[in-house]
Amino acid sequence: MAARVWAALTALVALTVAASVEARPMTKVFLNGAPAPVFFNDGDSFTVLGGPHEGTKARLAGYNTLESYGPTHRWGSWTSHELYLLAKMGTLNARRGVWHCQSDLRRDGYGRTLWTCPDLIVDTLRKGLGHAMMVSEDAAPAAHLEAMRAAQAERRGIWAHGIPEFILTSTHSNDEGYAGQTYNRLVSTRTGASQKWIHNDIYKECEEVCHPTGSCMTYIAFNKRYGAMRARCLSQHE
Repeated sequence: MAARVWAALTALVALTVAASVEARPMTKVFLNGAPAPVFFNDGDSFTVLGGPHEGTKARLAGYNTLESYGPTHRWGSWTSHELYLLAKMGTLNARRGVWHCQSDLRRDGYGRTLWTCPDLIVDTLRKGLGHAMMVSEDAAPAAHLEAMRAAQAERRGIWAHGIPEFILTSTHSNDEGYAGQTYNRLVSTRTGASQKWIHNDIYKECEEVCHPTGSCMTYIAFNKRYGAMRARCLSQHE
């Protein structure tokens, strides 16, 4: 039965991805009170397709969905492919709702506008399609933690086959050339707080990096995740 469910889910995700290549599905989101069409490229980011913010890219703060550019996460008894399918489900979930987001229009390190969408955060966390995440060592808001812990207690979504102490959400090789100390980001599955895993390691493309607490992530440099330069280990999932 489980095998049939995963096969059906794989087929659904494949059809959805193929459709999105032909026509970007639009979702209605209220941005600082004004309705606008957006395209969710994954469960925690979108591109604004109309209105005053048209053309801008958004990163949604307060939570994180797993990377959807390929099977990169692994923990517990999950395979990386199974968690990849759940990342795609997080994208589909975001596309199917109507959400309300606020921003002071600050940008992150990639130039994306930072928005907070409380209704989307709680919905995603309750379904186990993402986890609470702060970019600091502060705990996430109580409402976010309540939603996440409810999903964990019932083993929904990404929590069905294990709850590691931390989720490894980003990896960086020491030869990427960024200023300052090289670190990987760890996010607590209890509080949503972030920690820096500082290191001097140089990773090979497609190398799996694992933290001692049990969360693993495949290293793919940012410029190797999409398009013609896509990493070889991702090409089979296009």
